[in-house]
Amino acid sequence: MNQTAMNQIELDQVSCGYADREVLKQVSLCVEPGKVLVLLGPNGSGKTTLLRALFHLVDVKEGHVLIEGQEISRLSRKEIAQKLALSPQMELPQWPMTVEETVQLGRSSHRGWVQPFRSDDAAHVETALQQTGLTELRQRKITELSGGEWRRTLIARALAQQTKVLCLDEPTTGLDLKYQVEVLSLIRDLAHERNLTVMLTIHDLNLASCFADQFVLLDQGRIAAMGTGEEVLTEARLTKVYQTKVKVVPHPEYQTPLIVPIL
Repeated sequence: MNQTAMNQIELDQVSCGYADREVLKQVSLCVEPGKVLVLLGPNGSGKTTLLRALFHLVDVKEGHVLIEGQEISRLSRKEIAQKLALSPQMELPQWPMTVEETVQLGRSSHRGWVQPFRSDDAAHVETALQQTGLTELRQRKITELSGGEWRRTLIARALAQQTKVLCLDEPTTGLDLKYQVEVLSLIRDLAHERNLTVMLTIHDLNLASCFADQFVLLDQGRIAAMGTGEEVLTEARLTKVYQTKVKVVPHPEYQTPLIVPIL
């Protein structure tokens, strides 16, 4: 096994799934600090399962999952929460909490549920609100937020955990183009400026191409390709994995791969 850099995710020959159904098959990858790695692939290819493996939420049958060089299975839930922050896909704002109260929940892994809120907790919450542009919305009920504001609130809660690894499952789901760009720009800037290790899943290949540094393309639980956008997002590979003919051309502004379906 390769030596793992601090604050880095490493999966080494990981096979995992649910009950007797294997989803991921001998997956190996590393994510470097300061980089955004996006998981791509059709529905059912194993993207969300891979994120769940990082949090020890699925049974790893073979291989090793390491965070900061430590085997994830040897860490407690609290220790995992102090190293990894997750922004889930399906969480909805159902309770009439304020934005600030929601972000404060990100400190629970450091102080527990009954210990008093300390000055350093408040400082981390304040920083998270500022980084996500939510300071003026801090007293607004989360049930009154727009989709983009709610997504930023979930990211702020994750940032308040003060972890070095941030995982996001479909962070642009349900958002219009403006908020998709806003959320992904925020994620990219935080990764590059704070040297965070970021892994996210997304379905929009063109948005991923514009914002990600590294790409992993999954196909039926296996890695079909891994590398830069130019290396991974090729016509032949995407046509095979998605079973849809595509044309790949340079983006007119950024020269990144632009994927156009052939109807």
